[in-house]
Order: sequence, then C-alpha cells, then structure tokens
Amino acid sequence: MSEFGTYHLADNPTVYQPVRSNNFRFIVSGLDNLLRVAENPDLSTSYITNAQEVIDFSVISFQPPHFTQDEIQVKRGNSTVYYAGVPTFSDNQLVINDFVGADGKSVLLAWQALSYDVINDTIPSSDKYKVDATVLEYLPDNTLVRYWDLKGCWVKGLSEDGWDNENPGKKKVTATIRYDRAIPHLPD
Repeated sequence: MSEFGTYHLADNPTVYQPVRSNNFRFIVSGLDNLLRVAENPDLSTSYITNAQEVIDFSVISFQPPHFTQDEIQVKRGNSTVYYAGVPTFSDNQLVINDFVGADGKSVLLAWQALSYDVINDTIPSSDKYKVDATVLEYLPDNTLVRYWDLKGCWVKGLSEDGWDNENPGKKKVTATIRYDRAIPHLPD
C-alpha cells in the first residue's frame, strides 16, 4: 500500500481531521458599560452594556496570534552565531460586520476612546483601556482545538470600508488590536 496519496488520510480520519478557518470566536472581557463616543455620560442610554456579545457575533476575521524574536549576534573572527532575543507579539486585525442594530462600530469606537480622550487630548492610565481577550479555535462540531489568552489588548487603530454608490456590499470595520502577549493552550 502506498503512503504517498490520500489513502493514509482516509484510513485515519480521527488523526487527519482538517481544522477549518471559519470555526473560531474572539471573546473580549472587561468592556462593561462602555460610554458611546460623543454621548452624555449622565444618560443610561449612552452606555453599551453588551459589548462582548456584539463583538463575538459580529467578527468576520482575526489572525492567529504569533510572535517574532529579535536576534542577538555574536561575531568572532570570520563567523557569527545567533541567539534568541526579546519576543515581540504582532498586532492583529479584528474585522467585524457593521450591523446597524448591534452597532459594533460604536463598540470599537468606545473601546478606542478609552485609550485616548480626543476632547481633552489626554491618554489615561493603561488600566482604563487594556483588557484581556480569548481566541478559541473549534472543529465544525464545536470541539475545542486550542485557544489563546491575549493579555493587555487595546484598540491601536480603526478603519472601515468607505461609501461607494456602485457597490451594495456589506460594510466592515477593522480594529488593529495590540496585545502584550498571547498564551497558547490546548483543551483540558
């Protein structure tokens, strides 16, 4: 029997089950009672109370978290050896659907506003804007494959699709999420 083709894959379906790119969730914690941008803080209707739910059900895409490492070079004579240096975690794009009723755009704007007060031109303490998030990866039957705890997340930047009278497509909003580190886990 040849092991060069797909027969080995077909004969071992529990080992070679493909992970699909559309079975994941982005869960963010600590965004309770976000004040909408340019709203009156004295009115209870100015606050978003379900920000985590809105983000969870609006997400289109998010890249898996990874890091790169600087290198330390040591030269001696005509040779160089390399050692592992300081890691840097990437910032990732969180892309969401801009649903009118759920208003994910307002959630992301309010989260971003926690890190910069445009009216007073101030940047608050990081405990006001940094929150934790979890990215979960599943199989199509909801079996958890792996997950990452993202520590110290904040919205570094926002962008959105522009208006286009000749394109009736759905509108998306993209948040650049900066985080301090991502801790990978396998399910228990």
